[in-house]
Amino acid sequence: MARRVVLHVGAMKSGTTYLQGALYKNKARLAERGFLVPGTRWRHQIEAVLDVKGHRKHPQGDPVTGAWDRLVAEVDAWDGTALVSVELLAPVGPETVERVASSFDGVTPEIVLSLRDINRQIPSMWQELIQNGMDWTWGEFLTAVNRSRPGSPERRHTKPGRRFWSEQDMVAIARRWSQAGPLHLVTVPPPGSPATLLLERFGAAMGFDPEGMQSPPPKNTSLGAATVEVLRGLNAELKERGLAYPAAMGLRKHTLGKRLMPALTVDDPRIGLQAPRWTQSFTRDQAAELRGLDATIHGDLDDLAPVDVGGIDPRKVTDKQVRDAAVATSASLRTDLNKKLADPTIPGEAVDPGEGRKAPARAVSALADLVEWSVRREELVRT
Repeated sequence: MARRVVLHVGAMKSGTTYLQGALYKNKARLAERGFLVPGTRWRHQIEAVLDVKGHRKHPQGDPVTGAWDRLVAEVDAWDGTALVSVELLAPVGPETVERVASSFDGVTPEIVLSLRDINRQIPSMWQELIQNGMDWTWGEFLTAVNRSRPGSPERRHTKPGRRFWSEQDMVAIARRWSQAGPLHLVTVPPPGSPATLLLERFGAAMGFDPEGMQSPPPKNTSLGAATVEVLRGLNAELKERGLAYPAAMGLRKHTLGKRLMPALTVDDPRIGLQAPRWTQSFTRDQAAELRGLDATIHGDLDDLAPVDVGGIDPRKVTDKQVRDAAVATSASLRTDLNKKLADPTIPGEAVDPGEGRKAPARAVSALADLVEWSVRREELVRT
């Protein structure tokens, strides 16, 4: 029976990919120190959380039924501390919190919630949601986040706003999960802090000393304004073709969004956002409520003060930048498919879409042709 279980429940875009990478990069080292990171890879923890949330399948189609019970059995068999980290837990409701909290044999779990300043979260969440199949424009998303914010006397619930705040309402998430067990809050350090500081704070909350641990390679490189616009347009195009997300999830998110697009050598300015005025008072109110909770703080709640994000307003990205990013993405994807499949039926080279306002749409359409071809081919292979 595990003597201690620690659940890192999020929040999304608060350094979670880096921290999860550190756990699995150092899985064997942690085991030697008495810490279990259950599952041979992080995907197994994701499947377990999807199962406990009531899903039957992973968005990519693999069954997940029984995955939570398998994770619990692995934890219960461990004589030490078990560490689970899946940000999909952050927005779950009270029933799921209760089920998770009562899962482990004779152990009340400790809860870790990592927090990052809200202004850095806005552009990070927008591009993450685009990588997860959404097609909301930057202006639409920014307005929705503002109008849907908790505590606003004129709060208006919108789909983009609900999606953002379900993952980023720090107080609501902390209160909900504090019912499961002792609560730890880990603040993401401000820009310019030592690279190891977040892992040190996380280790203090989880109970391990990060001294001597290997750093994982970066896996969640940010996209620029042009490539996010390409991916957003691709999502809209595929939806019109009857291929709404999660169709081609692996191709869109992991192949394009996480691997090929970050490596493009095109003019792709960083997404920037000067902290809106409302973020200042909102953060003060949230920090005050967090201080009132019975929680152990690792770091400083002052780290949540909104920080300006350098870069451009995505609405100022040019047609040429979007066109060039789409053409480069199409060429990169075709090369990648050829390497993997060596299939002569892969659509031929896209025609240069030329200049003009319609050029980005034509280039995105050519990219959608490749993605659709891949989806249809996969369907044929499976049948």
